[in-house]
Amino acid sequence: MFLPVMASAYIGLSSKQIPHASSTTRIMQQIGGAFGSSVIAIILQNEFNSVMSHDPTAVAVAFDHVFIWSIAFSALALIPATLLPRIKR
Repeated sequence: MFLPVMASAYIGLSSKQIPHASSTTRIMQQIGGAFGSSVIAIILQNEFNSVMSHDPTAVAVAFDHVFIWSIAFSALALIPATLLPRIKR
């Protein structure tokens, strides 16, 4: 999904606007990646706090729940991806 999103950011831009769009999209990538990583880390920490035991299987369950959350976030990202502009041939 990464390349179509990046390519659609440049649709309809003049050659003078492309450098600004390039900078903006890169900044948004960095902020989005940091935000997503911190959300996953917070969810994992909450799972660890709810387990509060030294049982190795409980820790595995915590990671399992975080993995399910990451799949859900990825599936949620498919919704705006379907709204990307399409090239008409």
